[in-house]
Amino acid sequence: MVDIHCHILPEVDDGAWDLETAMEMARMAVHSGTNRIIATPHFQGVPESLEQIPYIFHQYRQLQSAIQREKLELELLPGAEILCVPQTLELARMGQLPTLGNSKYVLTEFYFDASWEFMDATLEGLRALGYQPIVAHPERYGAIQRDPHRASSWFERGIVLQVNKGSVLGAFGRRAEETAVRLLYRGNVHVIASDAHSPERRTPDMTAVREWAREHLGREYTKILLEDNPGRITRGRPMCQVRRG
Repeated sequence: MVDIHCHILPEVDDGAWDLETAMEMARMAVHSGTNRIIATPHFQGVPESLEQIPYIFHQYRQLQSAIQREKLELELLPGAEILCVPQTLELARMGQLPTLGNSKYVLTEFYFDASWEFMDATLEGLRALGYQPIVAHPERYGAIQRDPHRASSWFERGIVLQVNKGSVLGAFGRRAEETAVRLLYRGNVHVIASDAHSPERRTPDMTAVREWAREHLGREYTKILLEDNPGRITRGRPMCQVRRG
């Protein structure tokens, strides 16, 4: 499996709090069948956040070296989860947004109470500037919970939708679970990712969600969600899709 959304870098955000914790998360991911992870620390989408990038890359290289020393069969790639605010498009125009694995893909998030109009305009603005946005956990946004067809319209326009494993498994409440499952049953999701933050809660272990997906969605769609599409993101390639009606 390939995990495109994981807060595994040590001492960067609210994810792994030190290097040993990050390594514990890496071992857990490998044990569950993940062989590639994009590290996606939180990144505030404002110009001042550019000052964080050298430190983020230092921590990325530190973890990458530790993985190599331990000979874990895990490829670590650089990335970020960008909080989209009004200034974010300014960074995008400057070509300064951190992307996933040096591709055109950018992992975006919004405040949970963000308006549909702001989210939609920001995503279209990023596309117009040459980025390929991925919406992290659309099922957790109030505007999408109230009307999941809005997320389906993103899907139809080629905006990538990434659902959290925790939402599918009920960790973020009934509304997030119902919205995630509804989108999955429609075939309107490209990727499931861990959004892991620790080895104890919100972990990188993808075993349970893989089993859930195989039971409820079938092996073909499960493979697309957990292997094919996230793998394509790491290579900068377009998504493949399954339509379920």
